[in-house]
Amino acid sequence: MPARYSTLLFDADETLFDFLKAEQSSLETVLAARGLPHGAEILQRYHVINDALWHAFERGEITKEDIKKTRFAKLAEQSGFPAGTDTDEINGAYLRQLGESDFLLPGARAFLQTLYDAGFDLVLITNGVAQTQLRRLEKSGLSPLFSHVFVSEAVGAQKPLRAFFDAVLDAIDEKDKARVLVIGDSLMSDIRGAYNAGLDCVWYNPKGAANDAGLPVTAMARTYKEIEAFLGL
Repeated sequence: MPARYSTLLFDADETLFDFLKAEQSSLETVLAARGLPHGAEILQRYHVINDALWHAFERGEITKEDIKKTRFAKLAEQSGFPAGTDTDEINGAYLRQLGESDFLLPGARAFLQTLYDAGFDLVLITNGVAQTQLRRLEKSGLSPLFSHVFVSEAVGAQKPLRAFFDAVLDAIDEKDKARVLVIGDSLMSDIRGAYNAGLDCVWYNPKGAANDAGLPVTAMARTYKEIEAFLGL
């Protein structure tokens, strides 16, 4: 094993899981089953609403419960859903459907297996809804590869807060922060979180987006193979 790192803290959505595909599939299924408007325009509207709420959550401005209660209420208002539509029921159904949507990004399974076989300690760190994330991880068959799974609901703090990463570092086996690496696609939660915690990071950036936040990045990778190369594999 390369001497530089022993433990890899992985984000879940859009780093390993194809969340956009899961989101689209789950939203279509739930809305169509209830005879509600659906399709590309509704998906885009929901995506904008949901992203804004999650960014507010990451900034500590709202709670995860606020997200659950607000996003479909906003979507119903903006999309002309019938009066009296039970948006709490829709949200619950959506979360259950999302938990069954275990779509992985291409190559993610083989990539993780390579790292696991190389002796790295793999840890999952996510802000997602606990029930949904744990079910997706189980369905994907990846659970045995991770020694720990940290979901912000259970931790009591979210990425990018220092408190989240402190809880992770307290629980994992590796106590030398210099040997712990964060790998994720989000500048605002993963990379800023690594910076807040004083950890090295790999920004997984397959689309080659600009680092408009100006955050320090140990390495940037557009493919899993580039991450493997950075790790010395």
